[in-house]
Amino acid sequence: MLRAAAQDLKRLRRITGVIGKYGYDEFVKKSPDLPDELSTTDFEPAEGKQTGSAPRRFRLMLEELGPTFIKFGQVLSSRPDLVSREYVEELKNLQDDCEALPFDQIERAIREGLGRDPYALFSSIDPAPLATASIAQVHRGVTKTGAQVVIKVQRPDIANEVRADIDILYRVAQLLDAVIEESQLAEPVGVVREFDKALTEELNFRHESTNALEFKRLHEGRADIAIPAVFTELSSPTVLTMEYLEGVPFSRLPDDCEKKKIAARIIQEAFDEVFIDGVFHADPHPGNLMLLDDGRYAILDFGLLGRLSPQMKETIVVIALAVAVRDADTISRTLYRLGQPDERVDLAEVKRDTELVLQRYLNRSISDIDSTILTQEILSLGMKHRLRIPAEYTMLGRAGATIEGIVRELDPSIDVAEVARPYAEKLLMDRIGPQQVEGGLYRALLQFQGMSEDVPLQLSQILSDVSSGRFGVNVSGQMLEKLNTSVLTAATTVSGAILGGSFIIGSFIGLAQLDWKIFGIPIVGVFGAVVGAMVVSWVGAYAMLRPRLKKISVIRLFMKKR
Repeated sequence: MLRAAAQDLKRLRRITGVIGKYGYDEFVKKSPDLPDELSTTDFEPAEGKQTGSAPRRFRLMLEELGPTFIKFGQVLSSRPDLVSREYVEELKNLQDDCEALPFDQIERAIREGLGRDPYALFSSIDPAPLATASIAQVHRGVTKTGAQVVIKVQRPDIANEVRADIDILYRVAQLLDAVIEESQLAEPVGVVREFDKALTEELNFRHESTNALEFKRLHEGRADIAIPAVFTELSSPTVLTMEYLEGVPFSRLPDDCEKKKIAARIIQEAFDEVFIDGVFHADPHPGNLMLLDDGRYAILDFGLLGRLSPQMKETIVVIALAVAVRDADTISRTLYRLGQPDERVDLAEVKRDTELVLQRYLNRSISDIDSTILTQEILSLGMKHRLRIPAEYTMLGRAGATIEGIVRELDPSIDVAEVARPYAEKLLMDRIGPQQVEGGLYRALLQFQGMSEDVPLQLSQILSDVSSGRFGVNVSGQMLEKLNTSVLTAATTVSGAILGGSFIIGSFIGLAQLDWKIFGIPIVGVFGAVVGAMVVSWVGAYAMLRPRLKKISVIRLFMKKR
């Protein structure tokens, strides 16, 4: 399976070696097509296994594998519907710092990216980088017109390196899908496909330039928010030039600033993005938020934006209100509606699990609830019941958790629910109209709304299937599954017996018509007998072993390792 991806055998050997080092070699060894030249024993497994828990070993493994895998881990950290809370928390600690490139390589990259000598476009470029990361390096500069700018320069050849690693990730995902029991829940290939799309966009700085221009347009009426301007004439797919803003990152705010005021403004900005703009910053970590000298705060780095349709906005409000009034029925129905089920889902079971989650928050006020943990638990319900949650919701959940963490550090007493109330009420009133809705009335309206959307959807699906001739009734059960297995095994055995017998009969015919011998031995007869025996033996072994062949359960495996 991995052979098709082994364009660079040295890189593939490195990957399998690091996997073995941290104790994950069992998954790689399950690949039937692993090249003989590769080994997971290039590193001593015990060295990595002594570094702590499984989540920590996984994080260290990704860091050692390099930029592509670090980015992949960052994607997984935003998907609590795919990985457990322990892995999410550990993957948030992934370090993306890299050693700075020599300045002559940066000059060459600018020349190749913009098609001209850098000093024909810029008056000066600071050789010392402002920041270094796995994808790009950032330098200060001054344009010919005197504007202060930052120049984001993509690392040479990083696109080819990332492309080769993504090809390997696809093969690894196919391997996991083949050997891990729970792979149907997480869809490894689908996760890699989503990652591939996001990273391809990140490697094209035109995409970030377009995002920044859109974000700046949406914020034209907000005087206290600063969005850096883009110098499109000094930008390309590998070079991005933006306005330089002077300020202090939120990760280093001084103690004497008005933290409560800043916290309230951050919350308001987040709700403006989600409920008014429908476009939100999906990576709002403290390094991407900056307090300027004039009191405004700036938003930086637009490589990842999320977009919400009007229906998505309403869904968010519905879930938030359902959590507020502890309405498990509405939450379960909403998860079902947006979760793209792979098979029939028992709504009653989803509701029971939702009630168990909500019971843990029964005696807490909304302001005391850790929304990060609650969001992870609700999204985990989707995974448990085979509901594939759209990526936009998981991106929003991660961004919201990051914002809440920043805000609660600035002002632990802030009531996030109180700031959210006007936005939620406006969206809900626009939909259902009443002026005052509380408690039981909220719950009744939410349930009625959910039913009013579910019934037409389900009826439409049934009528569409009937009219297209795809409507059918499926009957399943344990006995039918066993019967299916027995029939398949019997059919395989009979086919093998016929094939083996055919070789043997053909050998006798060959013996009668061909007198080919070596050292007096009739080679046609021997060849037919050997091949026939091999076929019959293989089919017999398959028939006996097939019912016992199972995928690996990664959950049971990790539980043993802990």
